[in-house]
Amino acid sequence: MLSLPDFLPAVKPGLYIVATPIGNRGDITLRALDVLQRVELIYCEDTRTSRPLLDTFGIKTPLKALHDHNEEKMIPEVIKRIQSGQAIALISDAGMPLISDPGFMIVRALQDAALPVTVVPGASAVITAAALSGLPTDKFMFLGFINPKDAVLYKDISATLILYESPHRLIKTMESLSVVFADRHIAVVRELTKLHEEVVRGTWDDVIADFSSRDKIRGEFVLVLSPPAQSSDLTGIDLDQAIRDALQSHSLKDACTLVAGALGLPRKEVYKRALSLK
Repeated sequence: MLSLPDFLPAVKPGLYIVATPIGNRGDITLRALDVLQRVELIYCEDTRTSRPLLDTFGIKTPLKALHDHNEEKMIPEVIKRIQSGQAIALISDAGMPLISDPGFMIVRALQDAALPVTVVPGASAVITAAALSGLPTDKFMFLGFINPKDAVLYKDISATLILYESPHRLIKTMESLSVVFADRHIAVVRELTKLHEEVVRGTWDDVIADFSSRDKIRGEFVLVLSPPAQSSDLTGIDLDQAIRDALQSHSLKDACTLVAGALGLPRKEVYKRALSLK
């Protein structure tokens, strides 16, 4: 067992939601290590992903899979373990559990049953990306993985927007978002805390061009969008150009829907203009 400072609190029966590193294993906290080595069981998304992390620190606590497909079914088992006096932990593949990861149903069920739940805080890709992006962080909204067609719902949010994206969809997603959020700048944060960590920040055209020029797009990505420009800055938006930009990566129908939502114009008006341009 790891020898850790004696000021760490005792591990009592209940569920511990434990944040794990998002890349660099050195970012795990002392309290997280102590909890993970003292609980009876650790629930995780994938035992094959979590075991190497525990092996790094010599932690032999048993692992059991708890993921999107079995979370609801696992609720009675988790409740029974805690009622019998066990201390158990919940971790995700990386970062803070429940943030675009399983766990919400378990936590709510335990709280409804008046059973103890607590959080051992630590790494989070959302917070880390916000701090590293170089964009305002006084107000931000996390969107997780979103369908670009739903992006128009957040067009008027007066805050920085943060979302996740996979490497194979990165460019297509940015092309879609650039139509809806034409009045914002973007920072693409890649491989947080890892060897090839980087931030590419600028206009949509510049950032899309940067990644389009790469032979391969690899890594884990967080997209951070600046707050919208003031309304006085939007008078120069050109409807024709917005339509042309959208048509580069979308069908006529989808392009008109995106542009209409982004600019707050009637779809029929945008569609009529798009037909004349074509």
